[in-house]
Amino acid sequence: MSEKKGLLEKLKYDFDTVKGVFVKMNDKMYRVTERDFRSFNGERFIFEKVDGEYQHVPYKGPLYYHNTNKKCKEPIGINKVQYAHDLPWTSIRRPHENYLVN
Repeated sequence: MSEKKGLLEKLKYDFDTVKGVFVKMNDKMYRVTERDFRSFNGERFIFEKVDGEYQHVPYKGPLYYHNTNKKCKEPIGINKVQYAHDLPWTSIRRPHENYLVN
């Protein structure tokens, strides 16, 4: 067996993960995962009950790099998920998985 690599630490969430989380892009609200929500550089909202009514409440918490617990000091771009190396994660196909490609 080989030892584990990457994604070993538990991600910190500074908000209640039970509530719905939304981001605003192009004047539309999109529901996203908590992992993407915490690293989205744009308008973020949490859908929660306020005074007996459900509302989208703006979220003003910290911005983290995607899949890390490192806080983003200098965000790049707007309405983008912040990656530690400014590159989105890409899947690399293993040699024995080529049978799935047409």
